[in-house]
This record gives sequence, structure tokens and C-alpha cells, in this order.
Amino acid sequence: MKSDERANLSNIKFQKKNPKYYLVILFSTLFMGSSFPSGKFLIYNESIPPFMLFGWRFIIAGLLLLIFCSYKYGMKEVVPQLNNSVSKGILLVFGVGCLQTAGTMGMLSLALMTLSSSLSSIILFTNPLWLALLAHAFLNEKITILKFTALALGVLGVVVCLGLEGEFDKRGILFAFIGSLCWALNTLITKKNVFDKSIFVFTGWQLLLGGIVMLVVSYAFKENYDYSLINYWDIFWFIWLIIPASIGSFSLWFMALKIGGATTTSSFLFLVPLFSLIFSIIFLHDVLNAHIIIEGLLIMVSLYLINKN
Repeated sequence: MKSDERANLSNIKFQKKNPKYYLVILFSTLFMGSSFPSGKFLIYNESIPPFMLFGWRFIIAGLLLLIFCSYKYGMKEVVPQLNNSVSKGILLVFGVGCLQTAGTMGMLSLALMTLSSSLSSIILFTNPLWLALLAHAFLNEKITILKFTALALGVLGVVVCLGLEGEFDKRGILFAFIGSLCWALNTLITKKNVFDKSIFVFTGWQLLLGGIVMLVVSYAFKENYDYSLINYWDIFWFIWLIIPASIGSFSLWFMALKIGGATTTSSFLFLVPLFSLIFSIIFLHDVLNAHIIIEGLLIMVSLYLINKN
């Protein structure tokens, strides 16, 4: 048996025996889902420029994580490293920051300007399908008939939730799909390149560097905002975006990737649109309808099938 096949079997056995994996996935997707309505509120309702908002969000989140890591592990352990090479480590975290933070979240911030938080999350999290195809080609994670059926059902769930009626902004949909592809490419890279240091160090660096890239884009776009308009709700949602939705979700996500296979772990991302819809109903007063119910059922079946074997 090939080493990759043995590793995949080991991951599957670990997932079945250890509930920690599922708890990590649950809270990661829950926090990710909460970021969509909170980001939508600040960008659309409060008119905060998207790249400026997300840039500062990730810079602060990254700095907080790195400060925590330097206190816990020591300054030497915060230096990014890949295969005992600092230059390779810096290149990896910068690449991931550009794809995961600046690419995926940058495209999401643009999508949120014209699309609802629910619709943005639904389109963005079609990425398990693209990741399954990439993992099949580059990670030797073969797509079985059962796994393909499960992924197809998950995609069908998000398509049903889109609905056939209504007009949607085509640019917003395009931005969300580009963000989805960036995420899939990033997952492939992180799975093929194992970072030498703590997962929290890795997350901190990619958030910080990705946030800096977003602020550069914000400056290039000449985004401006009157900070005197900030109120208590703005501060609350901004802190939420930094701690649970950034530090929490990204750290737990990379931890889950390290434990499980890329395809299996990414299949749980279909939960994010469901959580996003729930939060949008609670905080943004979105309406619960048949699309949401059908999507939820299809996603549950999809997750059951993809983890059946």
C-alpha cells in the first residue's frame, strides 16, 4: 500500500475514533458562518470600505496571535519555517496570506457589497468541489463514486438555496466564485507543504501578511472612511470579526486540515452557508424559506455520505 493511501486510511480511522476532530470542524465552520452577516452589516449597513475593514481585521488578528505565540513558545518559535528554511517559511505564509486572506476574503468583501451574506457564503463554499478535483490530481486523494455523489449533493444544496427566482449581481457572484477557487488552491498548498512551527504561528503570519496586502489594495483603491461615525455596534462586530471569526475560525480550520484529508475536511465547509443563514436570520432578519430547509437536508446527506467510508 502506498504511503499516501496509508495516511488517508489513518486519518479516516482517527476521525472516527476521535470526536475532537468533529468539534474542531464544528466550531471552525460556526465561526466562519458568523463572519458573513457581521461583515455584511459593517460593509453594507455602516458603509465601511471593504478592503480597509478586512485589512485591519486580519492585521490585528494576526498580530494578536503572534504576540500570544511569542509569549507561549518564545520569540524563536514565531519565526516562520518550512523544511528548516526560514525563506521557504516566509514564502509559504506569504503565499497563503495572498490566497486565503487577501484572495478569498478580499473577493468575499467585494461580493458582500452587492450580494446578501447568505448568498455570498453559499457561492464561496462551493470550494470543496474544486478542492476535490485538485486533491484527486495532486494529493492522490481519489474521488470515489460515493464521495463524488456526496460532493454533488452538497453543491446541489447550495444551488437550491440560490433559488431560480430573482436577479443577482453578476459581478458579486463572480467575485465569490474567484474567492472559492482561491480557497481551494490554498488548501492544496497547505496540505502539500507542512509548516514546521505551531499552527497558531502559521495562522498568525498568514493573517498578518494577507491583511497588509489588503490594506495596500485599499490604499490603491483610495478607500476612505470617517472614523468619527463608528458606534458601539460597529466596535462589537469588528471585535467579533477579529477574535472568533478570524483567529478562531482560521486556527481551527488549519488544525482540522492537519488532522484529516483535504477532501474530507473541506466537505464540512458546506456547513458554513447553513450557519451563515441562521446568523443572518437572527441578526439581519433574513427570511427562513423552503430553500434553506432543502439546502440543510441535502448538506446533511452529503456529509453523511462523504464520511461513510
